Amino acid sequence: MDSGHLDIRDSRTSQTYSIPICDNAVEATEFKQINGLKVYDAGLANTAVVRSGLTYIDGKKGILLFRGHSIEELWDRDFEEILHLTLWSRLPNAEEKEKLRLALAREMAAVPEAVIVAVYAFPPSCPPVPMVLAALAAYVADKPEKIPAFMGGNIYHRNDNEIDLAVIRTVAAWAVSIGLALCHRKGCRFTPASPNRKYFDNLFRMMGHVDPQTNEPDPTKLQCFGRFGALSVDHGMTNSTFVLLSACSTLADPISGMIAALSAGYGPLHFGAPESAYKAMQKLEKPENVPSLIEKVKRGEQRLFGYGHRSYQVPDPRIKPILQLLDTLNANENPLLAVAQEIDRLASQDEYFKKRGIQANADLYGVFFYIAEGFTSEQIPLLMLTHRLPGIMAHWRDAMYRPVKVVRPTHIYENTGTPAPSSSSKL
Repeated sequence: MDSGHLDIRDSRTSQTYSIPICDNAVEATEFKQINGLKVYDAGLANTAVVRSGLTYIDGKKGILLFRGHSIEELWDRDFEEILHLTLWSRLPNAEEKEKLRLALAREMAAVPEAVIVAVYAFPPSCPPVPMVLAALAAYVADKPEKIPAFMGGNIYHRNDNEIDLAVIRTVAAWAVSIGLALCHRKGCRFTPASPNRKYFDNLFRMMGHVDPQTNEPDPTKLQCFGRFGALSVDHGMTNSTFVLLSACSTLADPISGMIAALSAGYGPLHFGAPESAYKAMQKLEKPENVPSLIEKVKRGEQRLFGYGHRSYQVPDPRIKPILQLLDTLNANENPLLAVAQEIDRLASQDEYFKKRGIQANADLYGVFFYIAEGFTSEQIPLLMLTHRLPGIMAHWRDAMYRPVKVVRPTHIYENTGTPAPSSSSKL
């Protein structure tokens, strides 16, 4: 059923066309032969923009695999192992793992002064995401020889050495930028990365997320943070991933791509969703107030964050392991978890949501994981994208070996009859 052909008869001309079907998909450009016919798909709801062997999702069965590996198989793997898997399609041996760990640690230890200045130019009360955006921009500026346009052309496309060095630098820059931003907000001293520690261990220390007496991360929280990464490796062509690939389709550098991805991800309908959901639950305060929220959602007066997912028609397979982590971290001590559970209980029983196939997604409970880890809701978008780094970097690396295809969608002109503003109009 995955291959064949699609027979089309154009009622306007009575002409017939045959369009090949491959992997249960058709090439959108094939429709151009039908009098220039366009495919209209606002939001790309049913449009595949890339062929990838990274993530397999079966939304009807609740199956999620990364390079053929399940969440359970990656549960106790280190960040370096998962990154190696996504980049090079296999888990590393001990030597390869150590080589990658050391490369990341050394790159993290080399912090450009411009990055520190960029972060500390913000008031400490500023949300951390703008700080990280500025830090990443400073990283780009620090090495102009790595900026393709500035150097007059392509640097990374099909250049093995530059591609892999860029991945290391981008992943390292991301951790340092977050570490500086969170330390600045907390008013604590930034601890540079150690060449002897693993990526998440260094990240915790750079963020100041350590025991003040020992200056060491809590081992249980560090382990759980790594396990959460196993279920967050990638999720196909998400908005932020697509934005990064769109930006880098012009052959821009990957750190600039991460700036684009973070900007997109910070919206309340993406990685900003858990932060928005948590603040909404703070306003509800207790489970007794949930019914009024559900009714507002049904009347279209309010959005229910953490509910509904385009990929799944069954329960989100990431929720079960998240709940296991919440139990390990004693997240039940957070009274707002009862609010989330009541939202899930009432919505799952309500015909409004059942008819639409809307169920809880990972964000509804994932936010409590980060809170139980000791982070604030404002930091969650950055930490979520941290867990998504192996997938995003793999998508970028894969793209650098495909033929260049600048993302440039078209549009349908719609004459609304509304006159254009005159030249004398004032903004």
